[in-house]
Amino acid sequence: MKYHLKTLGCAKNTVDSWRMESALRSSGHVPSFDKQEADLLLVNTCGFIDEASTESLEAIRDLDSNRRKDQQLWVAGCLTQIASERVKKEIPGVDHTFGVEEWDSIAMKLGPSQEKYDIPDATMPGASVSAYLKVSDGCDRPCTFCIIPKIKGQMKSGDQQRLLSEAKMHAYAGAKELVLIAQDTTAFGEDTKDNDGLAHLLEALSEAVPEVPWIRLMYAYPGKVTPRLAEAMSRLPNIVPYVDMPLQHGSDATLRRMKRPSLRKANQSLELLTKEMPEIALRTTFIVGFPGETESEFSELLDFIEEWKFDHIGAFSYSPQEGTPAFSHEGFVDSAVVADRYSRLMMLAQDISSSRTKELVGKRVEVLIESEEPGENIEGDLFSIGRSFRDAPEVDGMAFVKGVFKSGELVPTMVKGALPYDLLCYPV
Repeated sequence: MKYHLKTLGCAKNTVDSWRMESALRSSGHVPSFDKQEADLLLVNTCGFIDEASTESLEAIRDLDSNRRKDQQLWVAGCLTQIASERVKKEIPGVDHTFGVEEWDSIAMKLGPSQEKYDIPDATMPGASVSAYLKVSDGCDRPCTFCIIPKIKGQMKSGDQQRLLSEAKMHAYAGAKELVLIAQDTTAFGEDTKDNDGLAHLLEALSEAVPEVPWIRLMYAYPGKVTPRLAEAMSRLPNIVPYVDMPLQHGSDATLRRMKRPSLRKANQSLELLTKEMPEIALRTTFIVGFPGETESEFSELLDFIEEWKFDHIGAFSYSPQEGTPAFSHEGFVDSAVVADRYSRLMMLAQDISSSRTKELVGKRVEVLIESEEPGENIEGDLFSIGRSFRDAPEVDGMAFVKGVFKSGELVPTMVKGALPYDLLCYPV
């Protein structure tokens, strides 16, 4: 059977879809990039916030309204984990629904393929410059705004040997970067009483795939960066000095309502990392307009950003999620006020990012090329597009390198110019 898989949401869903495809291909089924040629239409949904749920429903509705009568429509993932009946009610044509991490159930439901296809390296991921490695799933943190624990359940660390095998498969397929992801990567090992589990995993990964020059850490939890972890990141040659740590706010009063770690714990983690790796690039995320947020608390957030001058900042306007403790919190912040605060925060973030990129002018950086074909500027010069170690795929800036280079090539360059988020580089 031929299937067409549509993946929505975050990088963690991308990993789930790859595992789903591995199960399907192992059963003899093949992917179809053309949905019209597929026998099965499969959607891996996101339901983290209302906007994501709406996008998922629209995608399902679109496939349902344009499919042939003989095509099956199956829906899986976060949205159907918590709102399967809603999906079936709004889109009655859906044939089957599955929750999260049910890729084996999907393959079993489909059964072995009745046709024989040529599927070389059926269980291998496709070649890609960067690959995501999901080290755990679920979450035990008590954040009042987050529905992930209800969707995913308790945190469970991935099997280390399986993770090492996946890393080797990605390396074999040509990946030059592994991006470690989870709801909370620093929780890896906590369920087995190993408080330095992530440090031990990084050591094992660094040794297992020495041919992968970049291993990147995303979604760390404030207060959970141990001295052992910071030391390992600094020591291991292919762990890049980069951390994404969603801090959510810079006011202790707001953080208490969120049931997030205090600023003291956040500062401890940031200080550990910057002491071990002075060149580290820090990415974080903040929520604006959380219930009860005052102008004074928002000013504390801006002061916190000014103090740390994060390299990359993402921000979200608070989105109330039914089923979370914060849904019933008092102190609704007017939408116009939220929009104003969001704008002010992002203007500050851009100013800081611009100053950080300008500091790199005249310095040498290695750029991992991602573009398959070169571009051409208005002067007729050819250039390739990639990223420095300071930039994670899909969410951070880019580096434009003069000349033609192959995708996956790590190019030594000199930074000749800087934009607010991007670098202009020449090979050296």
